[in-house]
Amino acid sequence: MEEIELIRQAQAGRHHAFRRLVLRYQKPLFKFLNGYGLPAASIDDVAQETFLRVYRHLHRYNLAKGTAFLTWLFTIAKHLAFDEMKREKRYQTLDIDQESTLESNTAHSTYETINTTQQQYQLQQALFRLEEPFRSAVVLSYIKELSLEQVAAIEQCAIGTIKSRVFRGKKQLRTLLEESQ
Repeated sequence: MEEIELIRQAQAGRHHAFRRLVLRYQKPLFKFLNGYGLPAASIDDVAQETFLRVYRHLHRYNLAKGTAFLTWLFTIAKHLAFDEMKREKRYQTLDIDQESTLESNTAHSTYETINTTQQQYQLQQALFRLEEPFRSAVVLSYIKELSLEQVAAIEQCAIGTIKSRVFRGKKQLRTLLEESQ
C-alpha cells in the first residue's frame, strides 16, 4: 500500500495502517537514532516515544504541506534524541559491532581490521565533540545521506544555513580528527 494511503487510513483511526507505518519506518528510524550515539536501551526508548508521539499527533501531519512523512518522523526523533542526551548529560560512543566488522573483513588482515575499527572510533569521538548545530547537519547529510532539502526540513531552517553548517562542521571535524592523531 502506498505511503499516502497508509497515512490517511492511520489518520482515520485504522490501527492496522499505523502498524504498517511503524513496520515500514522502524528500521530507518533506528539507523537514524544510532547516529546520535545513544546507548542501545535509550535508542529503543526514543524510538518507542517517537512512534507514540507520531500516533498521538498524526492528525497534525498535513499531507498538503508537502513535508515527507520520513522528514516529519526524523524531526520528532531528533528532538527526543537531544532531550535524552541532555538527560544523560553525556555522549556515549556508538556500539561498534566487532563481530560483524570481522566477518565483513575476512579478506583483510587483523591489522587492517583493527585499524578500521580505530578509525571508526576516532570519527565517532570527533563527531560527538562537534558543536551543535554543526554535528547534526554533518550527521544528517553525510552519515545518514539525506539531501540538503531534507536536512533543512528536519532542522527547520533554510538550505543556505544547512550548507554553511555542513561546511563549518566538516572544517571542525577535520581539525578534531587531526588533533586525535
